[in-house]
Amino acid sequence: MKTYYLIAVFLLIFVIPNQSVKPNNSKNVVVENVADIKDFKKVLRTKTNVLVCFTNNMKQSANIVKIFKEAAVTVKGQGTMVLVNCGSDAKKMCKKLKVNPEFYVLKHYKDGEFNKDYDRKETVQSMVNFMRDPTGDLPWEEDATANNVLHISDAASLAKFLRKESKPILIIGFQSLAKFLRKESKPILIMFYAPWCGFCKSMKPEYAAAASELQGEAVLAAIDVNRPENAIIRTQYNISGFPTLLYYENGHLKYQYEGENTKVGLVSFVRNPQEPPPKIKEPEWSDTDSEIVHLTTNSFDPVIKEEVSVLVMFYAPWCGHCKRMKPEYEKAAALMKTEKIPGMLAAIDATKEQSIATRYQIKGYPTVKYFSYGEVKFDVNVRESAKIVDFMRNPKEAPALPPKEVHWSEEPTDVIHLNEESFKPFLKKKKHVLVMFYTPWCGHCKKAKPEFSKAAEHFREDPKVEFAAVDCTVHQSLCNTNDVKGYPTIKYFSYYKSEKQYSGGRTAADFIRFMKDPDQPMVGKTKKAVTDEWLHEKSVVHLTDNTFKNEINADDPVLVMFYAPWCAHCKRMKPDYTAVAQQLKDEGLKCKLAMLDCTTNPVIAEEYAISGFPTLKLFKNGKYVTDYRGTRSQEDIRSFIKTHMSSTKDEL
Repeated sequence: MKTYYLIAVFLLIFVIPNQSVKPNNSKNVVVENVADIKDFKKVLRTKTNVLVCFTNNMKQSANIVKIFKEAAVTVKGQGTMVLVNCGSDAKKMCKKLKVNPEFYVLKHYKDGEFNKDYDRKETVQSMVNFMRDPTGDLPWEEDATANNVLHISDAASLAKFLRKESKPILIIGFQSLAKFLRKESKPILIMFYAPWCGFCKSMKPEYAAAASELQGEAVLAAIDVNRPENAIIRTQYNISGFPTLLYYENGHLKYQYEGENTKVGLVSFVRNPQEPPPKIKEPEWSDTDSEIVHLTTNSFDPVIKEEVSVLVMFYAPWCGHCKRMKPEYEKAAALMKTEKIPGMLAAIDATKEQSIATRYQIKGYPTVKYFSYGEVKFDVNVRESAKIVDFMRNPKEAPALPPKEVHWSEEPTDVIHLNEESFKPFLKKKKHVLVMFYTPWCGHCKKAKPEFSKAAEHFREDPKVEFAAVDCTVHQSLCNTNDVKGYPTIKYFSYYKSEKQYSGGRTAADFIRFMKDPDQPMVGKTKKAVTDEWLHEKSVVHLTDNTFKNEINADDPVLVMFYAPWCAHCKRMKPDYTAVAQQLKDEGLKCKLAMLDCTTNPVIAEEYAISGFPTLKLFKNGKYVTDYRGTRSQEDIRSFIKTHMSSTKDEL
């Protein structure tokens, strides 16, 4: 107990005075003289982590400015806080930046580029947490679902804690931790965690749920020991891995929790705490009998340099993926020996032989690399015995995967991407906005995107004109609200009060011409609304996002045509498709020909990655069977469906 007092005195004398906020000094750490766009851009070029408070009225924004300045004191050295008065000298600059706050708005810039609008609580602690990790997850103590967890913060909160009454609090400091542990009569479970820890992330909701169920019975607390100011706690409690859970009764450590990371496991343990069973030490992999050659720092180079074909598995003993791969790797080595396949399968514990792991930049486990005469050739992504053996028979580098298509919202354009929350507020503030409602798979959308982006770039310096986009596969309800029936649907809005359908051309010049004078008659090809005549066809089954799964979940085959009403190929195929459907119906055959309009049913279209029209897919028992790749004639369609039918007549 004497140790607790010594640490508490140390922190009271040295830590708290250094971390206390002095408002008189806050002006020195907030950049306030930025009124020119060149100076602003210079700040973004020279600083990597910048939070800007744009205000139109310093008096009405006094509270947020006070919080902003207090946070700046703690953030000093970790980020830059800039205060811009758009109602005074910085008016022109704000106009160029298209920032026009009603009272204030906080925007974050990272590595010279706009990152996001500040969306956390407007408190000093929340602002500091954000600036420490602006691209990270919401801190656990700010998560509303974890309100029943007692969040232990840092030493700086001690003074506030001591001044307050002895009512329940959610944040306490380190010095109060020992006192808290001694005085709290209920059992206490403390989770020591790090925000980046994957196991911690998956455990958090379970821990919060357990805290809610155990209210009144026990206290479940948590502390982020990854913070620099909590290094002393990490040392004091000997925290070497995450998460670590310690159980206390009457101020004394009783057990370390080593059960399941679930609500049920936690609740069961707290209600009936028991010492964990002794751990059975697993044998070293290198001590087991197998055909694997186990390497060390001393043996690695001599062995690898002599062999023409070597596969090396870099592993960690605790790694779950490695444990699953080990028996497969051993099986492959045994098969290679039996079948006399040339080559060697080797393994090295990267946590022990760190110099070798560092040399080959091992970042994850298992990492498998192929060597020939000491030279690393390439990484190999095989973990099953059969695939490992096949690879060693003919060691070749796998072809590179095609680059992943970047979502439009992640491309560097001047188009604003909206969602359910931002749509209405954004449009209300803007005089002229052209909005494209689209889907990523739509061919016409893909053609229109670069033209739309060029037009947006043309109006970059005009704060009255904006180009926006909504992904209807993500924000379906928003698209339904705006009566989107096909893609792309482009609409013009003015302050959200007036709107009209855009039906002009889809080149950058067409968009620019329209936005220069939205009231003029539209130039370009005007499309009449497409009426879907297919709905009148009785021989085919008409599917929707809601009915699709039920309709195809039948024993009999279902051929589905994915189409778009405007598609010329679909229109030409329609007579033959419906004729076959009627013929099969007349013959009493147990099968269905169905259709789905992809422009009005984006969920199913997205699920089956429909990228062209018409696309025909066969289903049976609710499962996809194959695509139809024949001609679009009656004969071929009829022949295809019949070959996939099971007999519907009794044998005589």
